[in-house]
Amino acid sequence: MAKLEYDYIVIGAGSAGCAVAGRLGEAGHSVLLLEAGGKDRNPFIHIPLGYSMLYANPKVNWCYESAPEPHLNNRRLFQPRGKVLGGTGAINGMIYMRGQPEDFDGWEANGCTGWGWDGVLPFFKSCEDQERGADDYHGTGGPVAVSDIRTEHALGEAFHAASEALGVPRNDDFNGPQQEGTGYVQTTTKDGRRWSTAAGYLRGKAKQHIDLRLHAMVQRIDLDGKRATGVTWKDRSGQHSAKARREIVLSGGTFNSPQLLQISGIGPAALLQKHGIAVQHDLSGVGENLQDHFGIGAEYRSTVHSTVNDLYNNKIKGGIQLLRHLLFRRGPFADNGNYSNTFICSGPEIDRPDMMVTFMAWCTDEQLKPHPFSGFTILAEHMRPNSRGHVYITGPNPTDQPEIQFNFFADEADQRAAIAGLKFGRKIAQTAPMSDCVDYELSPGKDVQTDEELLAFCRSNGLSLLHPVGTCKMGVGEDAVVDPRLRVHGIEGLRVADASIMPRIVTGNTNAASIMIGEKAAAMILEDAKVPA
Repeated sequence: MAKLEYDYIVIGAGSAGCAVAGRLGEAGHSVLLLEAGGKDRNPFIHIPLGYSMLYANPKVNWCYESAPEPHLNNRRLFQPRGKVLGGTGAINGMIYMRGQPEDFDGWEANGCTGWGWDGVLPFFKSCEDQERGADDYHGTGGPVAVSDIRTEHALGEAFHAASEALGVPRNDDFNGPQQEGTGYVQTTTKDGRRWSTAAGYLRGKAKQHIDLRLHAMVQRIDLDGKRATGVTWKDRSGQHSAKARREIVLSGGTFNSPQLLQISGIGPAALLQKHGIAVQHDLSGVGENLQDHFGIGAEYRSTVHSTVNDLYNNKIKGGIQLLRHLLFRRGPFADNGNYSNTFICSGPEIDRPDMMVTFMAWCTDEQLKPHPFSGFTILAEHMRPNSRGHVYITGPNPTDQPEIQFNFFADEADQRAAIAGLKFGRKIAQTAPMSDCVDYELSPGKDVQTDEELLAFCRSNGLSLLHPVGTCKMGVGEDAVVDPRLRVHGIEGLRVADASIMPRIVTGNTNAASIMIGEKAAAMILEDAKVPA
């Protein structure tokens, strides 16, 4: 049987991979798009508030877990990752937030030419179909639908008002001229339904040129010397291989992109040899530089009975609102439950916001089951951590879960920032009109007040915010994995395009930046294809 050949092979149909495949297909190139998960048929994928039902569903979720975190009492942190068409963008909270211009200018200042704010803004705009219309910061007509929260929420309004009373200005667009302030978020939804990049990019002319293979677990990237030539994968019908006439683009995400490089023989030589893998290319940075946002929440019993807990605990109320969503695409099921943010600086020495304090319209037990009463959470999220971790293979097979080590709180400045954010979140809850909505604080509780007590609470209860980046770092130094055109250092015909290439995490939820990376990667690939070899 003849070996399959395509112009390009894209590994991973997540937020970035769909963008890459869609733009290459739209340009008329033949594309093989390989996705280890299945179709996005689960109805909870498409109901915005339904993502809580996907948090630990192994049918659409890899359900990874971190290694014991040494600075968080050796706790393992649950890591949901999308195992479905659309990737994690099909099961996430849908918040659309780019980060600050200074984030990207910092990338460029450290050798990532073309990735400063002026270099990435056009790609944020070209991917966007902004509900509010086009302006200097936003675009329309793109594949990614970006929408406002569909219904004002009484608790969200109280959260904003209390933040303003504490001196924080109102901000109606965290992706506009500045991020500091308090206001509602925007989401990747359309007409009250989730809108992943699979929905946005894999359609029309692009779809005609894309061979999408689902349940396709890639076994390795095939190499001929120092050139990537093809891919071998397994699906329900057996093992297959295909050749790329031009390039292979790896978009497996922050955990699986370094994992696949490592099992293909590209990575730190000692690690590969430990697991019996022949070293094809010793590249020390593969799997290093893992970063994530750290979150710590204060939970409250609510006097206002309009929380997600109320929908969960009252089947009649919940059923009516679900029917309202199905018929009219409105109501609480049309939103994600994380309505509002307040961006602040965690200390006087910080020159731009590094702390995102989020209002969440629920509080739950450790299994994410809502408590049997009205409740909400105010979550402090440190957005520019100094601590770094890694992702290492634990075996030679792609089904072996990699070792994920965040190393949260290794840096003392990260500890101070988390305490400051937790204090400010509690201050919001103690300020009218938010204080009028509080019956009492469930956790940390009134007995936890000193910095030492708050730090202990953070170690026992803090979580990953599920925004991992950095393990295939873009740059020019010895620790870099890809160059500023996302080409793997030392390997021809292979690029990485996903959140793993971020040299430093952005000050915001990472899905928007991941989509931008896919959009910009496709533009660079098409540009390079016009240059004679």
